[in-house]
Amino acid sequence: MGKFKTRNGLLVALTAKDGVTGWGEIWCNFPQRGALGRMNLLQDTIAERLLGLEFYEFDEVRPKLEADFSRMITHTGEYGPFNNCFAGIDTALADMAAKRHGQPLSQFLAADTASKIPAYASAPNVDDLEKSIGDLIQEGHTAAKLKIGFQPEKDIKLVDKFIKLASGRLDLLLDANQNWNVNDAISIMDKISNYPIGFLEEPLHAEAPLKDWAQLAQSISVPLAAGENISTRQKFINFIDQGGLEILQPDVAKYGGVSGALTVGETAIKHEKRCFMHYMGTGLGLAASLHCLAAINGGGLMELDATPNPLRTELGTLDLTLTNGFLSIPDGHGHGFTPDPIALKEMTIESFEIN
Repeated sequence: MGKFKTRNGLLVALTAKDGVTGWGEIWCNFPQRGALGRMNLLQDTIAERLLGLEFYEFDEVRPKLEADFSRMITHTGEYGPFNNCFAGIDTALADMAAKRHGQPLSQFLAADTASKIPAYASAPNVDDLEKSIGDLIQEGHTAAKLKIGFQPEKDIKLVDKFIKLASGRLDLLLDANQNWNVNDAISIMDKISNYPIGFLEEPLHAEAPLKDWAQLAQSISVPLAAGENISTRQKFINFIDQGGLEILQPDVAKYGGVSGALTVGETAIKHEKRCFMHYMGTGLGLAASLHCLAAINGGGLMELDATPNPLRTELGTLDLTLTNGFLSIPDGHGHGFTPDPIALKEMTIESFEIN
């Protein structure tokens, strides 16, 4: 997609009449100033609909917003930004509901929850791969995902180098960033077919014909993964039934929020597939994602950004200590991540408040 020139974050805090506040995160990684556009959309158009809104269950609100704004979304063509905002609102309401019940979010969502979640390091620095691998192992990682899909020969050499340097100490996962067509994907994967690869993420454009996805799935032995750019439950089902998708990767800040991630997890289990969480944002969305995986309780992996991001490590308290490749579920009521007021003030560029 391109390189991060800045690390953006857009948080939403909703407070109910009883004083309980829930926090959510709205996806805004691209474009560089995407956070400001989504904030303006939230302030000018969506926020007014939330004032005085009454509901019984938190997951009633997102479908209502989607229905209320459906004509405007079609008229403006702003499908992504609207749904990114709805996702953040959904997460904030889930956080609020769990706090009101005095429970961690995962236990509020499900009776049988996982106590820890396996994670993998995402996008380690390939310019000094030997040091990156050593650092990841030292930090407790047991798997890492390489970004490929740019130059075939360079990609193949990178995979070969990783396998040799890791020497079996890190499992290898791949993300081709939607860069290949089906013939290129088959050709490249054939050249690295002798290597153990845990999954291949987004080898094709997310809107490529499902028959191309199915052809690729039938031609290689590596499981196909996708989900950050799949926006509805029905589309996930279509990918499973017609595209050979094995690993579903919802993004809690991009589409659906907490309730959407749970729906994807339920869909995965029903179809005997796996649900992992995609994530490249702040610590808040990461905490919510961990709770989603704990509630789904299907052994899914958590994506843990390997690149520096103060919005993940300094905005609030979140224990990212790895033990044999596993992360603990955040403590406390709700999703367990409340931004530190001082850090939030220092990092904030723009904000608004509506009562």
